[in-house]
Amino acid sequence: MSPRLVLILTAVLALLGAAGGLYLKGRHDADARERPKTEAALAKAAVAGLETQGAQQSAQRVEVVVRQRDAANRVVAGLMSEALKSEDANAPLDPARVARLRNADDGLCVADAELAGCATNPDAAGGPEPMRALPPAVGADQR
Repeated sequence: MSPRLVLILTAVLALLGAAGGLYLKGRHDADARERPKTEAALAKAAVAGLETQGAQQSAQRVEVVVRQRDAANRVVAGLMSEALKSEDANAPLDPARVARLRNADDGLCVADAELAGCATNPDAAGGPEPMRALPPAVGADQR
């Protein structure tokens, strides 16, 4: 082999090595630039998956509550029709039973004052106090 051929082969190999190195460095740099975008996209996908899963679970819970409510409404409707048709539907209640029912109602109102029919003032009987009109406010324009 002549020295000229060796020099040409060395130059070609050096040129190929430099081109390969630049190619690999460019791929590494592009990968480094794209990595945060990829990680952000994966995080968004994970969040979207969790949101979807939560929405499905919420819909299932709502469906269960709706079924329970419908079943309770059917039972109440049946009991109401039976109670209205019973022989003693119009007879007055025993005073002891009235007191027991009133105590049970009071217990429910103590547990949750927001229930319908509960008095806002615990000492009041028969529901919230009636609203009274307040005197008109005297403003600067009414003097």
